[in-house]
Amino acid sequence: MATQLNISARPRTTRKAKAAFIAFRFVVYGVLGVFLEVMSYPVTRIGRQIPIIKWVFAFDIQVDPRLGLDGPWHSPIVTLFGQTSLWMIPIYALTALAIEIVYRKLVFKRPWLVRALCYVVVIEVLELASGHAVKAITGYAIWMYNDCGAILQMTTLFSVPIWIGIGTVVELIYRELMDPTLRDALELELSKLRMPPRMPLR
Repeated sequence: MATQLNISARPRTTRKAKAAFIAFRFVVYGVLGVFLEVMSYPVTRIGRQIPIIKWVFAFDIQVDPRLGLDGPWHSPIVTLFGQTSLWMIPIYALTALAIEIVYRKLVFKRPWLVRALCYVVVIEVLELASGHAVKAITGYAIWMYNDCGAILQMTTLFSVPIWIGIGTVVELIYRELMDPTLRDALELELSKLRMPPRMPLR
């Protein structure tokens, strides 16, 4: 009875609020993704100089040579310079939402390593597909791998340790956001948002 009372006492949210909550997560994942990509340039360069962990950064990621955007790999490390493309916002966001679905529907009861490896498969497949999709749309490869673990230039097996970490971070964020108290509070706040009224035409 207590459980039923608690469930019935939870605030009801509309479909629009739930859709807004998905959009909120989309933005969070997209912004976090581009931040991590910009940060990855100096982190990778520093990591490759540390003998114990340099194997984690064995991948060789570049951009289309025609773009002339290899500066982050050659700038003074003290500048902590990085770069990304706005195309990466929806790519990172959709990938994270796909990880949410895999966690929720398939692996949430599995051991951590099994979950992490499933996230690696999701990321590798979507990186491969989205890389070729963006190249087909723009005519440029905004990322490409040139190492011996590369798969069709758009993903690489050498990124597996990085993707394990990224997938785990996405899972942790999702689990926090789906805490019932936080989720209900966010959905209620999002449901209160209204577009400003339009000025009347004269």
